[in-house]
Amino acid sequence: MIHSPNVGRSLKSAVCLLTLSVLMLFTANNELCAQGEGRGPNGEDMRLLEFIRIDVSKDDKGRYELDIQGKALKMPGGTKVDLLLTWRSQLIETLTITLPVNRKFRETFKLKALEPSSHKYMFRSVVDPKKQTSKVRKELEKNDEWFPPAAAPWTEFHFDNEFVIGTAEEIAAAKKLIQDYFVTTYSELAKLDGVVRKGIADCTEGLEYRLSSGDFDEKEWRKFMDKKVISVLVDYQEEIIKGFNDPKFVAYRLALSHLRDLSVAVSKRTTHESAKLYRAEGLSPSKSDLKPEKLDVKVKSGNRVPRNSDLNNLVEKINQIIGYGIEE
Repeated sequence: MIHSPNVGRSLKSAVCLLTLSVLMLFTANNELCAQGEGRGPNGEDMRLLEFIRIDVSKDDKGRYELDIQGKALKMPGGTKVDLLLTWRSQLIETLTITLPVNRKFRETFKLKALEPSSHKYMFRSVVDPKKQTSKVRKELEKNDEWFPPAAAPWTEFHFDNEFVIGTAEEIAAAKKLIQDYFVTTYSELAKLDGVVRKGIADCTEGLEYRLSSGDFDEKEWRKFMDKKVISVLVDYQEEIIKGFNDPKFVAYRLALSHLRDLSVAVSKRTTHESAKLYRAEGLSPSKSDLKPEKLDVKVKSGNRVPRNSDLNNLVEKINQIIGYGIEE
């Protein structure tokens, strides 16, 4: 059975590793900045586009807007620049600006549905020669120091302009909502895992799922397994899959992947234990256990039935991502 969500020594160790990883990432990012977001061969400052400010607000319908100001003095007027809004290298949305003649821009963009998140967003700017007018392309070709053909499309990472979406209150509420969902879901999966094992123990001891003759009551057992276990697990798996298209899980897709793996592991364990019960009773296992419809039981470990430790490791990974049980 999956242990309580309270983290123990193993999670503390994982937190230490996570902290070390974060420190390494922070150092790496600082080195990137120091070595030049500039693109010169010796780290010279050769930035094409500079952000002056990035402001986040909400419209009257609750949709987030970005007000962006910046300049790109080395590019010709009319250049189309793609601003790739990213979260940890994951593309969220592409915004496009066309530089005015003075090459100073201010644009307001309505973002697609996004939930508040403490995870920082940033832009990657891209100038693609294929998207330019012939006039702009000719201007770019004149300056191969700033626009070397071999480097096209010309890309810059704006690490120094990271920003969050949402107020502190909104971010805190969104984080709690996320934590509640994950903790509730994996706790319910833990209960199902435990309930099946208890049912099998009760049956073995003659306390439940027995006819008056003492024989195995397959009808009652199937009612339990099919309606109270397998159908519930199918619902959980379908809900988790839908989550990958839900804006509030944009920053937690890895946690969703772990949660889905957990649901598959519990499905494999419960149906495997049910099949074992049949064999112990001298019966052929039910097809509902061997090849359950709609229920995914294909675990990553192949034919090996997941252990308690496998389930607990997935829970710990989820907790690390959602920040549950970890002091900030």
